[in-house]
Amino acid sequence: MNTSADLSAAAPETAAPEPSRGRVLGLLTVGHGVTHIFQGTMNVCLPLVVRDFGISYTEIGLLRSAQRVSHILSITIGGLATDMLRDRRGVLLLSLLWPSLFVSLQGFSPTFWVFGALVCIQALLGGFMWHAPARAVVGEKFPDRMGFALGVHAMGANVGAAVAPIVVGALLTWITWRTAYLFQFVPGVAIALFLWAVLPPLRHDATARNRSASYGRALRGDILTNLPLMGVTLVASLRSIGENLVPTFLPLYLTTDLNMGIATVGVYLACLAFVGTIFAPLIGHLSDRFGRKITIFLSLLTGGLLIGSIPLMPSGWFLLPVVSLGGMALFAVGPIIQASGLEHAPREIWGAAQTFMDVGRSTLSLLFPLVAGAVADTYGLRYTFYLFGAINLLGAFTILVVPGARTRAR
Repeated sequence: MNTSADLSAAAPETAAPEPSRGRVLGLLTVGHGVTHIFQGTMNVCLPLVVRDFGISYTEIGLLRSAQRVSHILSITIGGLATDMLRDRRGVLLLSLLWPSLFVSLQGFSPTFWVFGALVCIQALLGGFMWHAPARAVVGEKFPDRMGFALGVHAMGANVGAAVAPIVVGALLTWITWRTAYLFQFVPGVAIALFLWAVLPPLRHDATARNRSASYGRALRGDILTNLPLMGVTLVASLRSIGENLVPTFLPLYLTTDLNMGIATVGVYLACLAFVGTIFAPLIGHLSDRFGRKITIFLSLLTGGLLIGSIPLMPSGWFLLPVVSLGGMALFAVGPIIQASGLEHAPREIWGAAQTFMDVGRSTLSLLFPLVAGAVADTYGLRYTFYLFGAINLLGAFTILVVPGARTRAR
């Protein structure tokens, strides 16, 4: 009888220590920031792209609408992978590497249509795939302070969206927009390698692989027939219209109607995102303390009024505070709406719940970029802000009729 073998067999396995949730949140926040650098670069370069290719505002709107189709596919893949894969880390790394490659290739585009095709390919497995696995991990690790934690995670996105325009806007004084696109390969690959080295495995019980029947019942009962979740999705859709289109038409308005330089436009876009960075965790904390509904209502109401008033403000630096405060109300509230939606769904299908919300809001807002572009060509760029302001106000009053979650996600 081999006693040592028996003792070895009976000894419990030493479990690897679980990484602190603060460390995981910090790393996910860094990665989230890089996914938004690409979009921030495109926003500040957009007036130059429009000028070089000689395209109309309607064509820009068409490009944004086509992007939404790619986003829907990306969201679906990311959401299903969140529930079905045991380790979500691979999805996160792919969502950094894929856009790094295709944003760089966009700088070589000979025509607008090649440029647009590469933009849509970039969006297919790009930054939108980051959201579902990252939010699910954050929600699992911070069930008691999910609004605050998702607000911190959103800070990374807003920092990336703030840093890219101001840095690239200054560099465009010496380099072309094509060169600026080429260098986008650097941050994505560098941070992907960094996270691959230091980010711990993000494992969970992949219920869909082993209990597909119960997973399907959960989808039908807790997602597809979940009326409160549908209501939150509608509010998310109305907010998303402004979030995506204001950074598109604001730089065009500043350069065309107010004759500002690209470097100045970069400052405006940076302030728009930077103020959202500061207020995202604060608004998240307020929603944890006082409730999601009242926080979402006040944020969307403020955002709608500020965005709608942009064309009424005199030109010059007086406009900057209005734009900055609009960023506070517009960008900081997104994670709170997401937290509200997750609280209406069981934790084991949070990936599917996020997919439902993100696909729903992308689908509902699919045609608005094209509509906004047509409005800008017909009536002028200032009318797009009136449109966005009205849509935000509609979202503010819609949240009032959506019931609150019965229990917080514990």
